[in-house]
Amino acid sequence: MSCGLTEETLFILNILYKNRNLRSDRGYHSEKLNKLYTKKFSGRDHPSFKDAIKVLLKKGYITTIKKKEDKYYISDINKAQLALYTHGFTTLQGL
Repeated sequence: MSCGLTEETLFILNILYKNRNLRSDRGYHSEKLNKLYTKKFSGRDHPSFKDAIKVLLKKGYITTIKKKEDKYYISDINKAQLALYTHGFTTLQGL
């Protein structure tokens, strides 16, 4: 992939983008995200949910909100939009 993200990490990023989890008060629950991820990528050849989240955190796409259950939101919207748009996902320009 041109931006260094896999199909699994782009899937997570797209869910956060579609649900407009763009601010620290609009995080997405990790358990719900994990269930969607597991449903989509149930095969053994895919990285685990935690590994995909680590990649997004390390590259600066998302940030964690520490709560009873961790929540995630997109911390760099321009970078996230570019990555999603480059890989064929629908994004709104000028957000």
